[in-house]
Amino acid sequence: MSGTYKPTEHGGMKEDGTPDKRVGTGEFAQGKVDPHEAGKQGGQASGGSAGGASQQQGDDYKPTEHDGLRQDGQPDGRVKGN
Repeated sequence: MSGTYKPTEHGGMKEDGTPDKRVGTGEFAQGKVDPHEAGKQGGQASGGSAGGASQQQGDDYKPTEHDGLRQDGQPDGRVKGN
């Protein structure tokens, strides 16, 4: 053993007995935030729907499915071969 005091091995306490704030509790946000509520708020903050994949319902035009052409009929430079 190297003789170095490790708060993680002493219940998160420093040598003087005060809590070491660098040691986590193992809980989400050290137990200060409910992870379910944080997730709901995060989903609303982006302005998108909470469903995620439900936003894309197959109505997006994909040049790769139309011989590399955009909706206006011009070649899409992002598609190989165009």
